[in-house]
Amino acid sequence: MPAQVIETSVFDTGRIEERLRYDVWRESISCIFNVDTSKDLRDPRRFNAVIKALRVGNLMLAETTTVAQTWQRRPLEIARDGLDHFMIQLFVRGKMSWTTPYGEEAAGPGDLVVFDLAREMQSRTSDFNHLSLIIPRDRLGPMLDHPDYHHMQRLPSSMPLARLLGDYILLLNRNLPSLDNPLATDLLPAVISMVASCLNAMGPPGRVGDGPMGDELAETRIRSFIRENLGDTGLDVNGICDGCGISRSALYRLFREEGGVRHFLREQRLVKAMRELLFFPQHQISMIARINGFSHANDFSRAFRRRFGLTPRDLRASKARYSEKWRAGSGQPNREYEEWLRQIGQIGSANHNDGAHAKSPPW
Repeated sequence: MPAQVIETSVFDTGRIEERLRYDVWRESISCIFNVDTSKDLRDPRRFNAVIKALRVGNLMLAETTTVAQTWQRRPLEIARDGLDHFMIQLFVRGKMSWTTPYGEEAAGPGDLVVFDLAREMQSRTSDFNHLSLIIPRDRLGPMLDHPDYHHMQRLPSSMPLARLLGDYILLLNRNLPSLDNPLATDLLPAVISMVASCLNAMGPPGRVGDGPMGDELAETRIRSFIRENLGDTGLDVNGICDGCGISRSALYRLFREEGGVRHFLREQRLVKAMRELLFFPQHQISMIARINGFSHANDFSRAFRRRFGLTPRDLRASKARYSEKWRAGSGQPNREYEEWLRQIGQIGSANHNDGAHAKSPPW
């Protein structure tokens, strides 16, 4: 029996009718980002976008080359696609800039940037070529000391471990296509361990890394407790204090930069409700509101609209339009990478050959 080869996919706007190139690209990449670029760069004589993707089990590696653009991952994309992966990008050519709570950041050739695809982001890039290593959260998260604090973190090429990881990603991209699938799959634990070692050595950015270790651990524990108990409609500040063994004053201090613990709890409930609206269309909006701590559907609808810019009913309609549009485009050649992004998390939940534990669905 011939060996299973690594799955490959090439999306190339050069193979698309000129007048459709930018529109097809924007539609295709909407599986993960909302993008935009200047009018002159949309000119089909100037615009280009190429994604060369590889899939090995529940891991993806994609090389992207395209023109300068802005990139967003908004609540709508996060809820609509349900992706819950980490993505580590290595810039080979070009630059990216973005704003964090701690100031402006920029990455250039040799630098890596970590994305948590369950979180919002916005960035700007020049013309670039980069490699993206995409790993489901349930494979990488358990190996990280601070899994909640690496979103939009830059790993500079001046850091030896970051440089080593960058070289490793380049070697993977060069050599994976020549390996058979079983052999490549055996490498996955080593790849994930390399990423985890680099992120753990770098530590969390900003205030978390500068604060007392006790505060850092307590906040991580409290965040986990809140997320695990969102289904408890009676969960409040007193319940969090009792469940986590912390005083009210300490709790308020830890969540001061989040707008307060009540704001964080409400935010988590709204995000959970948003995903349930999309993944459980058979459930009534009033029921979803109730199980997420909102006594009245009208109060839920107003809070939802303030947070996400559309009502729960509008969100469901948008999801239906997106699904129909995606089904129409998914049959086109060389767009397999879109489906792979959806599949790798499912594979990660089903198979645990390296001992990783299953994670509950993202909602």
